[in-house]
Amino acid sequence: MKHRFELHVDEKGRLVLTRPGEEDAVDVRVRRAFPWSSASRFVSIRSSEGKELMLIEDLASVEAEQRRVLEQWLGGGSFIPRISRVRHVDVRFGYQQWTVETDRGVIEFRVQEREDIRFLPDGRFSLKDADGNIYEMPALGTLDEHSRGEVESLV
Repeated sequence: MKHRFELHVDEKGRLVLTRPGEEDAVDVRVRRAFPWSSASRFVSIRSSEGKELMLIEDLASVEAEQRRVLEQWLGGGSFIPRISRVRHVDVRFGYQQWTVETDRGVIEFRVQEREDIRFLPDGRFSLKDADGNIYEMPALGTLDEHSRGEVESLV
């Protein structure tokens, strides 16, 4: 199915979604949905508030110019740090404060809900922080002993 839409960058550098019969959505976000192994499938276009405006099941169904724009924004926005070590997880009043080492350096973030920790079929995990950022964590068995100790009681 061909999607009828246009993505363009406005004068302030924001991505704008235009669709026939609908008001333009300014400052949209383009995100890959799971699974990560199928990078050209299930691409979500969301408002700046995180509401899904449209889901593209397969980038092959999108016209070439719009596919190029999507791929460019996905490349710039697909910042998924890979956790290599868990320094500390502090469980506080219904949320978890994580301090981790990643391939991008040391990061501290908050996980709001248990549902924000997802198990992937190959044993890895994905974590979504309170700001909507996604982190990838390897399977527990591949983590060092300290990291496993920090995480095992949470999963």
